[in-house]
Amino acid sequence: MTVDYDWIEICDPSTKKLFFANPSTGECLFERPLQGTTRASSPGGDWWELWDDKHNLPYYYHTGSGVTEWTKPKDALIVPLIKIQSSTTFKPVMPSAMHQQPQQQQQQRSLRDTDTKLKRNSRSLDLPANTSLRYALHQRSNSQNDLDVPAMEHTDSVTPSEPDRLPSSSSSLLSAVLPASNVLKKLSSNSTSLSRKQSVRSQNSDPAPVSSSSDTRSRRISHFMTLSNLSPKPLRQFVNRPAASTSAISQPVNNPDAAMAMHPTQGGASLARNAPPPPPPAPSQSQPTLPIGLKQDIKKFAIDGFAQKYFSTHKKGLFRRKVPMTEMLQWTKDSIKKPLIMMNNDLYKDVIKCFKLIQMIMGDRPKARHATEIDNYQTILNFGITKGQMRDEIYVQVCKQLHNNPSIASVKKGWEILCVISVTFPPSKNLENYLTHFVKEQRDNNAEPDIQTMSAHVLNKLDRICKRGAKGKVLTSAEIQRAKVAPFSPSVFGESLPFIMSMQKEKDDTLQIPRIVPFLAEAVLEMRGDQSEGIFRVPGDADEVTDLRVRIENGQYDTTGLTDPNVPASLLKYWLRDLSEPLIPTHLYDACLAHAESPTRAIDLVNQLPDTNRRIALYVISLLQDFTDPEIIKVTLMNINNLAMVFAPNFLRCPSESLTTVFENSKYEQAFLRTLIRHLQVDRQQCVHTNKDIQAALKMPL
Repeated sequence: MTVDYDWIEICDPSTKKLFFANPSTGECLFERPLQGTTRASSPGGDWWELWDDKHNLPYYYHTGSGVTEWTKPKDALIVPLIKIQSSTTFKPVMPSAMHQQPQQQQQQRSLRDTDTKLKRNSRSLDLPANTSLRYALHQRSNSQNDLDVPAMEHTDSVTPSEPDRLPSSSSSLLSAVLPASNVLKKLSSNSTSLSRKQSVRSQNSDPAPVSSSSDTRSRRISHFMTLSNLSPKPLRQFVNRPAASTSAISQPVNNPDAAMAMHPTQGGASLARNAPPPPPPAPSQSQPTLPIGLKQDIKKFAIDGFAQKYFSTHKKGLFRRKVPMTEMLQWTKDSIKKPLIMMNNDLYKDVIKCFKLIQMIMGDRPKARHATEIDNYQTILNFGITKGQMRDEIYVQVCKQLHNNPSIASVKKGWEILCVISVTFPPSKNLENYLTHFVKEQRDNNAEPDIQTMSAHVLNKLDRICKRGAKGKVLTSAEIQRAKVAPFSPSVFGESLPFIMSMQKEKDDTLQIPRIVPFLAEAVLEMRGDQSEGIFRVPGDADEVTDLRVRIENGQYDTTGLTDPNVPASLLKYWLRDLSEPLIPTHLYDACLAHAESPTRAIDLVNQLPDTNRRIALYVISLLQDFTDPEIIKVTLMNINNLAMVFAPNFLRCPSESLTTVFENSKYEQAFLRTLIRHLQVDRQQCVHTNKDIQAALKMPL
């Protein structure tokens, strides 16, 4: 529409007084101009064109509804006020909502429209804090780059009502909407259903505005988390609470009865043990279920929805045509110009480099002369470990190159990459379903046997690493080579005991426990571990431990070149701790704590273990008893209390996610193991070779 006026009538929203502005010259008058045509303000509001100095882009403000948009409204009369925006007359009467960017308004609307949900991680560890109002809590990563912090996600509408309280930037928006950090900590301590802790690393960078209304969503934070069961009403009270408070914190109340009821070995355990069994559940009526085809369609719709929400928009050609999602996420021999997933601009170069390295490994791009394939792998893994926001991007890049790839050799190389990264760092909670769906489709629809084997292996490793978290360091060359062949030669680490025994019986059916246990125990004794100070407490050299682990994974039970007994001792503890299921099953955990000081009941619990679990527990306890001789303790400085403290986490695994509970239970776990070391009697060699049932017995006093 053409402008057919010289002056614009503008109403001051606070005083309701009128003044007049000239869009061409920037002149402002309080009296109606005598010359030129004047356009009166519309009763329903006008669209004003204003300028955003932060991003050097125009945006549009509606005086009636208070809405701001990046895109120019269609079929609407636009009042250009850019020239007079900086006027000293005009600036004081501008409504404060005009200073708010469209992205900030959308973030506030998302706070009102989105219910609080329980989410995990991504793990975008290094996203700027002002790209979204969602905070995260992460448990998965053991990396030194992760910081576990309690946090919260979005809540219902918590926006101030007065215009002058509306923030003018993303950082002020966060401080206005969210309570203080100490309030968040108090809220997080009351939450009882956290699914996973997550990590957030904040950076002070601003997101660039986007070009269309559909793309005005905030930049993605890959790892989401929430405080479950958090009502918005208490939060709103925290936000509106006065800054100063005169009420003092009350003193703690001494309640011996409650303490006794919560004691693991007295009140609480005995009450649970003597309680009558629950009544049998009533027979449930068959509930109608959706057809399988419809379920698959719904799931595919959810996957497509994820792609539309989190994948970035790519354009190409002279007219900048938008690239369809299906075309963007399929194999290409060319490089990419920008990340596949929305992320910070400062990571663009690393993302493009990472994609080129993936193409080189898969054979889709000529290899660089100065770097080997292992170097390329380690560079990719380093990106994923040190820059958490790139983890999802790496997974999606590999999936892109696997989709509709015409080369079988390239596809196998791509699955090798997935085998390596799936044991190094996990995807985010948001990407996990998308990635799992993709891997399952490849496993079910690909006729190539090797692809089916590798996809099943990747599926298993993804499930495990999503529970355990990322590694803290880049894999060595031997570890990378081992991870590539792991689908066809499974490891004895990180698997269940039945699976390990089934693999072992194919080669040697004479041993009744996994070969690795007596091998490492005998190595400790042969290297004179009983004469080594701090044995089982002092860790072995990390490189030597890794080298010995890779040897065992490759079937080479050989300690040639090793002289430090701490190396096999460390690897024995690692193997026990890394089992997919704890050595003492979870359903016996509470009973072990309740009878930690009772020798008879503790030994009875050990005898209730499955055969393989029981034999391993008895073998290791018998090994530790060899180190309780007073003469040996004088050298090792490891008495029975030290041994129990070191090995308790390898026998018992606390099922609670509360750090307070884990810490409180640790002393009862140590007491249980100390009782076994003192009072259990068994023949160690019978645990390894005898086919008959082996039971623990109570040691007779001398």
